Amino acid sequence: MNRSSRYQSAAYDPRVPDADAMKYISELNPVARDLAASAHRIFAERGCSSYVKTIYIGYDLDGVMVGALYGHVDHLEVALALPEDAEGSLLVDGSHLTWRTLPIAAIIRDPEADLPEFKTLVEQACDRVLTNEHKVHRDNEFFHARRRKQSSALADQRPEDDPPG
Repeated sequence: MNRSSRYQSAAYDPRVPDADAMKYISELNPVARDLAASAHRIFAERGCSSYVKTIYIGYDLDGVMVGALYGHVDHLEVALALPEDAEGSLLVDGSHLTWRTLPIAAIIRDPEADLPEFKTLVEQACDRVLTNEHKVHRDNEFFHARRRKQSSALADQRPEDDPPG
């Protein structure tokens, strides 16, 4: 039995803790399923509670968000409670996910290469939340400014109309 087989074959039972997360994970394709099972385990080992919304699994400690896992075809994207200037080989700007308190996202593609670093990132995020060190809270203006910047960049990429002639 491989490590993620319990997620693959587990029957959905809403009375079982994490049943919703197991259902979400079981519905992913095999590559993302194995990654998500491992990532879910990492959050659980740190004491995070999980809940599922339509497109992600959220993780929190005492009601404070630590992360949000999104399954994609060949990878995971996990928003994390890290500082906006955090650096790492897995990290990207997570603004597109529009979390007020989770500004950074980790992209996980390879279980052997990426999961050890991801585990460290989750530990850092949990520690920031538990010690009340995580103070990132983006306001509406941050997201409005981001949308304006994206719209402007798209407009700049459009070919100009043919000149009259």
